[in-house]
Amino acid sequence: MPSTRWTTTDLHQALHDLLDTDPLRADDGHPEFRLFVYHGRPARLNAQLLAGFGAGRSQLKSLQAALDSSGQEWEHVKHPLRRRFTPLAWTCLSRLGGGEAAGAWANSHRLAFGPARRSLLGDEFERSVDRQRRPWLYDPAEFQPDDSPGPHHGCADYDVPPSARWGLL
Repeated sequence: MPSTRWTTTDLHQALHDLLDTDPLRADDGHPEFRLFVYHGRPARLNAQLLAGFGAGRSQLKSLQAALDSSGQEWEHVKHPLRRRFTPLAWTCLSRLGGGEAAGAWANSHRLAFGPARRSLLGDEFERSVDRQRRPWLYDPAEFQPDDSPGPHHGCADYDVPPSARWGLL
């Protein structure tokens, strides 16, 4: 186990590294079941990120089994991989679900790290809702939230095809 725990910033950088090589990347797995490992390699976005942080195939399979037994609740699963991440990074990782449509990984990036949506209800209300929906962006130990309308902290925005934009976080 590493001496320091992986943070949301580390996840964000790893996600950029994946998307910089192929921004239209999507899950490559079983057509009927959302498996972490398919044909011997990570198939989903969060499984690929975990593998990038040193998780082996057997660890990914055991995490899949733990998630299946707990009803897909990442916050309630007890697994050794969880200790490698800060609590907010683990929550963020759970929301990086990917998808099968081309560009789904870039869409997950946009939903997890992109700018908050603006509405007529007021900026303070929107920030409060966004803080509940994406708490990893408001961790004072990692980020200093800014008021810029663009992507989070100069984050590159990837062109996402319309078919991938309908993913929910």
